[in-house]
Amino acid sequence: MIVDEPRHEATLKPDTREAARDQDVREAKLDPDVREARLDPDVREALTGVFGAPAFVLPWIDRLLEPDELLLVAALAAAGMLTVPAAVAVLGRPVSLEFFERAVRRGIIDRPTPEVVVLSDFASRLDIWTLFEGWKDLPDDVRRALADWQLARYIDEKRSQVEALLAGEQPQPGLENAEYLLLAEAEALIARAEHVYLWPCDCRAVMERCRKPSLVCLRFDNQRGLGWEISHERAVATLRDADRHGLMHTGEVGAAGDQMPLTAGAICNCCADCCFPQLAGQALGATRLWPRARYVAALDAALCGGCGRCARRCPFGAFVVEPGGRGQKSAGHLPLGVAFVSSGSLGSAVC
Repeated sequence: MIVDEPRHEATLKPDTREAARDQDVREAKLDPDVREARLDPDVREALTGVFGAPAFVLPWIDRLLEPDELLLVAALAAAGMLTVPAAVAVLGRPVSLEFFERAVRRGIIDRPTPEVVVLSDFASRLDIWTLFEGWKDLPDDVRRALADWQLARYIDEKRSQVEALLAGEQPQPGLENAEYLLLAEAEALIARAEHVYLWPCDCRAVMERCRKPSLVCLRFDNQRGLGWEISHERAVATLRDADRHGLMHTGEVGAAGDQMPLTAGAICNCCADCCFPQLAGQALGATRLWPRARYVAALDAALCGGCGRCARRCPFGAFVVEPGGRGQKSAGHLPLGVAFVSSGSLGSAVC
C-alpha cells in the first residue's frame, strides 16, 4: 500500500525518538567489519553484482544506503524491474511516493515511467553522495580507494572511444569534454544554451587535489533535478571567475550543431590534477587527443614583465619560474627567471 504519511520518526513519542537516535549512534560506532557481517547474503550479492559496488566499501555501505534502500536494491537486482506497488510489497511496510522520488534523486533507482522502477548503479549513487551528501564521513583511506576505483572505472568506460581517437577517428557523440575551450568559445556555448545549471565539480570532489573554486560545473541539462538553474549572465560570471583562477575549460564546440540551441552537455572548469578526462587521456596515451588540443600557447617576450603569474596560473606547467625568481627584461630575451615549456602547452588558452 502506498500512503502519503509523515516520516515514521515524526510519529514517535519524544522518548522513543531519543531511543532511536541513541540506537543510530551505537550502530555508527560498531566496527565496520561487524556492520558488514550483518548484511543479508542476498543483499551483499546484489550490491557487489548487479549494483556494481566494490567489495571494500561494504563495511561502509550504511553511509550510502538506508535499510529500506538496501532491500529495494536486492529486489531490483533479482527482478530487473518492478512496478511501484510490487516494490512497496518488497519493503513490507507502507511508504509514500516520496520514498521512491528520493531514491531517484539519490541515484539509487530510475523511474522510466511513473509506474515502474529500475535499479541504477553504485557509480551513480556514489556520484550524488560525493557531491551533495556524506563524502567526508568516510576515513581518508576509504575515500582514496573509492577515488582510485572511480577513476579506473571511468578510464575503462571511455577506453574504446579514446582508442578510436588514437586510430584517427573523430570524437564519438557522448564523449563529454571532448575539447579544450577558449574562454570566448565557452561563452558562445553558454549563449546557445536553453538553460544552465550550476553543479559542484565531481572530479575535484572525489580527487581532492586542489583548493580552487569547485562550484563551477555548468551543465545544460539537470540530471535528477539536483543542480541550481542560473541565469546566462551568472553562468558567464562563473566561467570568467574560474578562468581567473587558472581552471581549464572543456566541452564540445560542435555539440548539437553550431547553430542549434543546446539542451544537453556541459562546460567543465577543472584543474589538470583532478580532471577525469584529462587523467584518462594521459593514462590511455591520448594526451592532446582527449581532450583535444586545438591551440598552442606562446609567451610574448615583448609583453612579459617577469612577474611569474603565468606560472602560478597555468594548470599544465607550461610556464615555470626558474631559480632566480622574478627577473628583469633583457634586450631580445625572455625575462630572466621565467621559462616556457612548449611540450606542456595543451591548448587550453588559460595563459
